[in-house]
Order: sequence, then structure tokens, then C-alpha cells
Amino acid sequence: MLIKKTNTFILFFFIFTGAFSQSIKDKNHNINIAIKTLKNDKDFKNASIAFFVQDVNTGEIISSLNPNLSITPASTIKLITTATAIETLGSNYKFKTRLEYTGRIDKNTGVLDGNIIIKGGGDPTLGSKYFAQTEMSKLLENWARAIYKAGIKYINGKIIADASFYDYQTLPPKWTWEDIGNYFGAGPNGLTFHDNLYSLFFNTSSVKDGKTEIVKIEPEIPGLTFSNRVKSDAIRSDLSYIFGAPYTYDRIIEGRLPLNKKNYEVKGSLPDPALFAAQSLKKILKKNGISSGKATTFRIDPELKKNDTLQHKLLYTNYSPELKEIIKLTNFKSINLFAEHLYMQVQLKLAGFDKEKTDKDFIKHFWQKKGLNTDGMFIFDGSGLTRYNGITVKQLVFILRYMKTRSKYAYDFYNSIAIVGKEGTVKNMCKNTIASGNIRAKSGSLRNVRAYAGYVTTKSGRLSAFAIITNNFNCSSSAARKKIEQILISLAEFNL
Repeated sequence: MLIKKTNTFILFFFIFTGAFSQSIKDKNHNINIAIKTLKNDKDFKNASIAFFVQDVNTGEIISSLNPNLSITPASTIKLITTATAIETLGSNYKFKTRLEYTGRIDKNTGVLDGNIIIKGGGDPTLGSKYFAQTEMSKLLENWARAIYKAGIKYINGKIIADASFYDYQTLPPKWTWEDIGNYFGAGPNGLTFHDNLYSLFFNTSSVKDGKTEIVKIEPEIPGLTFSNRVKSDAIRSDLSYIFGAPYTYDRIIEGRLPLNKKNYEVKGSLPDPALFAAQSLKKILKKNGISSGKATTFRIDPELKKNDTLQHKLLYTNYSPELKEIIKLTNFKSINLFAEHLYMQVQLKLAGFDKEKTDKDFIKHFWQKKGLNTDGMFIFDGSGLTRYNGITVKQLVFILRYMKTRSKYAYDFYNSIAIVGKEGTVKNMCKNTIASGNIRAKSGSLRNVRAYAGYVTTKSGRLSAFAIITNNFNCSSSAARKKIEQILISLAEFNL
């Protein structure tokens, strides 16, 4: 009887305490107070706010507001892109570009009776400024040296860039006309080169609405022309926009630049990266005394592709840095081009590199198989530049938790996310607060969109995954960021 009474007491205790206990997410703790303050802020009265925090190890929900709201995530979607890429391709994966030739080399005269072909493999870092080993001048010297070592002194044929690894129309269709001519709107290419960028340098006027002058372009892009409608203004940053479609060489530049500037840099997207790669190789070969026919691409001259029946012989193979280095830079610096290449490469990989079998919802289907509820998930690019993307903060946190607790690439993924107050796009946030050094976060911003997602080590020692996304606030983006910083600080201060 004593045992029965004891068991009855224990049962009654758990029923009683269970009825009156309260989960952490429902308590009036500092995170919930901070999110309520943001929700009630007059600048956010018309805004959509989604917020979710979950203990990485226990799965306990710490705080939540509209966790299932499908909302525009901006660049926080890069966390999903990079997670999918490293899970699919592996952290040590390297992109490959081949320098090839066709025809025969006359060993006596050094004449190549054939073509030089640059065969792209989707490498986003080819000729990139972001890695010492991929820098454009070094890359071109390596190619020229390989051609010379093969005994080639004269090319009785063309230099052809082959970007057919991806389709030729690779620009995400949901990107806006305002974006695609600018550096952040540089789209992926089967043969991306020099980050698919060029720089314009302006001299501006000393008076408001005064004219501006384009004084130089680097690097020089053959055939590229500009209609300059940019005015000088009493502003502090670049408010100019370059308009122009892929593969076209007429550009219109509108907007405003700060007063009294010399050589003020504005960056645009290359019209045809593959053609520029072929032109650049031709130029350096000529500099080294090796003549050739014209620089072109298989896209421009489809008959060349049709008649390309000779065996391709390898001159040089260029490998990218390892994927873990690429995704770290993608997340630290929020490089749209790198993210779009990862998006394309993963889609091809999952389709067995058969372009006829690619799946536009491949990310959704990939994570569905890992247990993610994908209702409300709409993904149209890899970088977050389009406003058509929609995800929930709960989905984002699911993927963050998966990558930390179940992925064999947990270390590389976790370290690809910048430390708040220390590095990357969040370097200047939460300075001199407890959040600095205790949060890793990917930022995201579009006009009237601010978002942050990542991991926080709380004051109580919990490692938690979080995401906060806001759309359509009434204040400036910088003011919205300052208000959201209070949420990040509250995450780090959490002590339950």
C-alpha cells in the first residue's frame, strides 16, 4: 500500500505541476519583451515580422512570433543555398576549368593548326579578386605559360570560350531590371570570369544636379558603350544604377553620385563573361608574342560548336579553392554571384549533370527528404536578390539546427557564418555589447527588408539557432537595423 500511495503522489505531483508549468517560449523573459517592443514600434506597425529561436541541442522553443509566415528573406537565403551545396557536393569539392586545344601542333614551326578552347565548369572563382590563387592576371599567365610549354608559337585558329556547362540564359528570371546591370546583379555563367564585373570611374561636379564624367573603365571591355545620365548630388553614397541586358553592349547609367569626387568607383556586370575570358587570353598571348585568330564563344558562333568534332587535348586544368572556402566567403561577404553558382551546381549535381532533368524545386525536395515541412517555401534564386522568394523562420531554423547537429560538415558550415561585431557584413553591429562575439549571423537586406539568422551562445550557455525577418517597415533600413540589434542583444543576454 505504501508503494501505491507513493506512486499516486508522484503521479499527482506531475499532473499538478504540468498543469501550472509554463514553457520557456510563453514566459515574460527578456527576448519576448524585446520582440514585443519591436512589434509595437510605430515604425513596424505596418510591417511583417517573423521570429523564431530554438535550442540547437534540446529542440526547446525559446521564443516565437509568426514562425510559419512565408516572408521575403533577402540574403539569409544564402544559408539555405550554402547548406544545400556543402551537403550535396562536400566541403572539399573543387570546380574545374579546362584549357584545351584541337588540331595539330607542328613541332618545327610551333604552329597550332586548330583552336584553343576554354571549357568552363561553372567555377565562380575563375579570375576572381577574392582569392590570391584565382586572381585574373595570375590565371592568364598560367594559361599563356601552358600554351607556350606545349610548343605553340602561333595559333592558326580561334580562341573559343565554351560556357555551355550551364544554359546560356542563366540569369534568374525573377531578378529586376534595376538590378541586373549592376555588380550585385552579375548572373552566373558556365564560364564566369573576373567575378563577372567591371568598374567605372567617375569625376563628379561641385554643384547639385551637375554633370558627371566617366574617366575610365577597368578592365577594358571591347565594344562596351555608355549613355551617362548620372547627376551629382549632396549625398554620401552611390545611388546610381546601370541598365543593360546580358550579351548586349549598350548601357544606360542613371541616378546620383556624391559631389566633388575624383575617380569615384561604380561597378557593373559584364555583358558576356565567357567572351571577355577569350578576349583576355588573346590579349595576353599577343603580349607574349603568340598570335591567334579572333576571340569568340560557341554561343556567338554556333557553327563552331556544330563543327567541333576533333578530339580536345588538355593543356591545363584550373581548380577552384575548396567549397568550404567558397561558402565562407559567400556568407561573410554575401556574394550573390557565388551563391547563384552554388545554386546552379547543386541543381545539376542532383540531376546527375543532365540539364534535361533539372528540378526547379530541388532545394525544397532536398530538405523535404530530411524532414522539413516545406509549406510556404518558395525559392527562385540562390542569393536572395529576388523578392519572389518566400520562406518561414521556422524552416530556416530547422536547417540551421540540422547543419549543427546532423551534418558531417557541421564545423565548416558553422564557421562560414560571420561573428557579430567582429567580421563580415555584421562586423559593425552590436559593438560593445554582450552580443559581440557571441552570435554568428548572416544578414539580409533589400529595400524595406531586414533579416538576420544564425546561432547564438546565450548567457546561460545555450547554443540556439535563430531567425528574424522583417518586411515593409516605415523607417530607413539603417534605423530598422538599429532596432533589430536590440533583439540580437536580448538573445545573447538570455539567462534561462
